[in-house]
Amino acid sequence: MSEIHLIHGFIGFGKTTLAKKLEKSLPAIRFTHDEIMLSKYGRNPNNFQIKYKLVDDFIKQQTINAIMLKQNVILDYGFWSKKSREEIFTWSKKLTNDVFFHAIICDIEIAKSRTIKRTQNNKNELFIDENCFNERLKLFEPLTNNEPYPIIFHDYSS
Repeated sequence: MSEIHLIHGFIGFGKTTLAKKLEKSLPAIRFTHDEIMLSKYGRNPNNFQIKYKLVDDFIKQQTINAIMLKQNVILDYGFWSKKSREEIFTWSKKLTNDVFFHAIICDIEIAKSRTIKRTQNNKNELFIDENCFNERLKLFEPLTNNEPYPIIFHDYSS
């Protein structure tokens, strides 16, 4: 049976680093929202929410296709809110019984520093400055032990 691995964490926590490791070790097909956004719409796209939804729909269709082919899938999104976690878990369970959250633990200041450096030094990343980081942080609800999902915790604080 195929598995779906859902990567949870905030900007700069190391989601894509973990997703790439899992991609090799499982093996699995990895869908990283930021990479697809960047390749389709550039570093700082206009109408971000509309384009985000288009990419989301694309990834969901690719996930369905992969599961039908008995492949494991990694969704490297973040799943910042309890509501988004509930929705993706419910959707994923319709495709396979084996659905897991991978929750990344990371110090916010370390994540901010990584993000600012990445934005300044890598033109192949979405543009996220300190203001954007701080505004998005207001939306982040860390996954907790009392949420009803299989959770694997990873500490990427250093």
